[in-house]
Amino acid sequence: MPVSDNPDHAGEPAVADHEVTRLLLAWNKGKPGAADELTELVYAQVRAIAGKHLRQFDGKVTLAPTELANELFLRLLGKEFDWRDRRHFFGVVVAAMRNLLIDMARARGSEKRGGGQVHVTLSSAEDQPSESREPDQLNGALDALREMDPRKCEVIELTYFLGLKREEIAATLDVSLATVDRELRFARAWLKERLEEA
Repeated sequence: MPVSDNPDHAGEPAVADHEVTRLLLAWNKGKPGAADELTELVYAQVRAIAGKHLRQFDGKVTLAPTELANELFLRLLGKEFDWRDRRHFFGVVVAAMRNLLIDMARARGSEKRGGGQVHVTLSSAEDQPSESREPDQLNGALDALREMDPRKCEVIELTYFLGLKREEIAATLDVSLATVDRELRFARAWLKERLEEA
């Protein structure tokens, strides 16, 4: 089942997983134009991810989603990755964007007198912590969750940063809806506890 490459489903056509994967593999092999073609295919979704990430920073990083997406693509195109598939690509995009924003927030904070405080949260949900957290705290908590259980971290990132719905996450990870719900409940509770201890 194709998973939409537009997390907000704002009238964009769905892009099949195999097309993204085909272009990633062509990029791996150095095929001319593959990276440009991939960029054009997924740009709308990467821009939507940028918008979600910027909202997490509550206006503390003064960039537009388009500027953040462009900066991310410049960084990705300048590095070599052994791309595997769409899931791997968007995992790299989410992690790279989070790190880029944290770097920008740190730089902005260091320019302010006293260092400044920049807060970031996961978007609030029924049992999700809603209070603001330092970007390093959230980043560290997500890294710790990934080390403990990569799939639980991936479910959180696919939900909050990529904006996929439960059914899309189940299809992407090839698991049941019940598994997605269970992993999400555990990951939310674990992150909440971890951030409260910080």
